[in-house]
Amino acid sequence: MNKFRYSIKYKFILFTTFAIIIFMSIIGYIAVIRERNTLLFEIERQGKLLGATLAAPVINDLVYEKLGLVEEGGLLDNYLMELYNRKEANLIYIAILDEQGKVISHNNISEYGKKYTDPLTVATAKSDQVMIKRIRSGEHEALDFGIPLTIGKKRWGSLRYAISLEKVEQEISSTLKRIIALTVGFLIIGFGIILLLTKRFIGPITELVNTMEKARGDFLDIKVKVQGNDEIAILGQRFNSMIERIKLTNEKLVQSEKLASIGILAAGVAHEINNPLGGIFNCLEMLKKDGANPESRKKYLELVEEGLERIENTVNKLLWISRKGSHTPQDLNIRDNVESVYALLEYKIKKAKILFQNEIDNHLHFRFDMHDLQQLFLNLFINAIHAMPEGGVLTVKGYRANNHVCLEVIDTGSGIPPEDRSKIFDPFFTTKPPGEGTGLGLWLTYEIVRTYGGEINVLSEIGQGSNFILRFPEIKNS
Repeated sequence: MNKFRYSIKYKFILFTTFAIIIFMSIIGYIAVIRERNTLLFEIERQGKLLGATLAAPVINDLVYEKLGLVEEGGLLDNYLMELYNRKEANLIYIAILDEQGKVISHNNISEYGKKYTDPLTVATAKSDQVMIKRIRSGEHEALDFGIPLTIGKKRWGSLRYAISLEKVEQEISSTLKRIIALTVGFLIIGFGIILLLTKRFIGPITELVNTMEKARGDFLDIKVKVQGNDEIAILGQRFNSMIERIKLTNEKLVQSEKLASIGILAAGVAHEINNPLGGIFNCLEMLKKDGANPESRKKYLELVEEGLERIENTVNKLLWISRKGSHTPQDLNIRDNVESVYALLEYKIKKAKILFQNEIDNHLHFRFDMHDLQQLFLNLFINAIHAMPEGGVLTVKGYRANNHVCLEVIDTGSGIPPEDRSKIFDPFFTTKPPGEGTGLGLWLTYEIVRTYGGEINVLSEIGQGSNFILRFPEIKNS
């Protein structure tokens, strides 16, 4: 089959593999999104919990500083640095801002005294709720929290800190790798299952299609292996039965064409038999008159024997043409076999005023079944004779070219109409009047050529004649 016109086998494998990849990709995407949302929700929950935990002690420290009970900034700075240095907290920064957004405590001393005017600071200053914003910090994302510091209606400022999402990204990356590994595992297992299913269910269909393709190429010595008793097995059985019927029909068609060829040879056969038969009768008459003379008796008996041999040879040729026979290729001299076919048709060719020219190289040989080769030339010669009812020239050529044995049968007849050229090798196609042709001659020729792996083409012009060109791959002796 042509091969990337994909067969059903490869389509099935590609489709199921693609389906597994798509399915696992969707599952993986859903799992990653769900994992990410779960982890983000957990980070937000922990961040809010941290804010709720820190708000009360930070407000107390601010109150104590306001009342002068503790040193200003010292207690808060120590508290924030202690929190910042905890690795499990994953803090990027932590700061305390006053009501105007000015930094009054920070893990980074260089930030002291700065006034933050970013949207999160502004929003936190106006809200009683925890404010959260996703930001970018270096190579990783982070959640930025704004915690309002209030007691009743009194606002003491805001607590700001950011928690890194690096661990979340690592978890997601790890989850993605697990999903990819799982997908690969499913693909390997799935591919094995696909191959088993393909072998069990698609394999017989593929074999049936390939066998049918061969049959389409006119090779009928084929059978489908039938296993089991399912629908595919039944289809294979029906196909084998159909091939057997076609083979039988094909043999009958071939035999009918051979018999038709004998009918066309009838006039020539009659001539080949009548001439020696007339001589035999004359010899018998002479023997009746002068049979006592030893010399005359010997002479006429020899003539009778010669005449009978000629008749026997003619009858044997007819039997050779009509026999079914076995297919036994052998090394043949092409020119000699063409001469044998010409001898069968010589009377008809000369009667039709056709000049015959055998231009095949004397040394051209090819492995052919003799019966097939002579049947092939017989069909082409008869076709040429029908194409030249007013006489003409029939030429046969043979030569080697590009590792092929080439044969040409050329006539100067009426030619083939363009609309008929694509149909002349079809069975039962004929342009002759009803009753004058079977339409199987050129079809049988085509069948014989295909049997030997060759090809046949025709060049023709109306009124100029036709040239049938046969090409056979030359078989090298091993």
